[in-house]
Amino acid sequence: MAKKKEAPKAEIPEWVLTFGDMMSLLLCFFILLAAFSEIKKPREYKEIIDSINDAMGASGGLGLAALLEKVDNSMVSYKDSKAKRDDNKRNTNENTNPSVPGRETQTNIVQEGARHAIGASIEFEPGSWELSKRSQDLIRDQIAPKIRGLKYICPVVGHSWGVEEKRSGLGYDELAYKRAQTVKDFLVREGGVDPAILRVESAGNTEPVELTGSDGQGGASNRRVQVFQTGRTLEQTHPDPNFTGAGG
Repeated sequence: MAKKKEAPKAEIPEWVLTFGDMMSLLLCFFILLAAFSEIKKPREYKEIIDSINDAMGASGGLGLAALLEKVDNSMVSYKDSKAKRDDNKRNTNENTNPSVPGRETQTNIVQEGARHAIGASIEFEPGSWELSKRSQDLIRDQIAPKIRGLKYICPVVGHSWGVEEKRSGLGYDELAYKRAQTVKDFLVREGGVDPAILRVESAGNTEPVELTGSDGQGGASNRRVQVFQTGRTLEQTHPDPNFTGAGG
């Protein structure tokens, strides 16, 4: 009796076919993810989403809730409406706020950002706005070199405090302003600082550093001027920052 021929063995294991199909599906899935990662045409993208929903029998809005109306607050709907409003431009993320640099040529408010103190505080005698020899050296050697040649706005803030200040005959705000103005003038005259970047401000007696002694009058640190540097540039605040004569 002849022997029964054995069935030929498969050259490729069966699991390889299943594995190959799974890899193909994953590849297609990631290709779709890459294609949808950047929305260049919101309207066409929304049509693709609607087609996929129809093919898969999906209905309603987000989650499992079935809605009778269309969802108008989705990101795709927002991009679509924004594209129509911006004449179907490729990039619809342009800034339309007139208060910051963007589409408009003029600005209303430019935020100065954080203030950074330049050098130590410049202290004054009670009721005086005259600079001492020590204060002049401080301005000339430590403050002016750090802001000379810069185009960042630098507030010069004056302070006053205590009943001893009244001997000048001025109010707290006016005395603090005179101190700040004296420092600004010295920075320009002796320090070579551009006056266009300096802003004189008065804090009056609202920001004392210390309250010492039984009378709470504090020390000389309350009678001071501080110079700060901001992140706001001269070009952002001046219509003619190079002083060509256009600004008068």
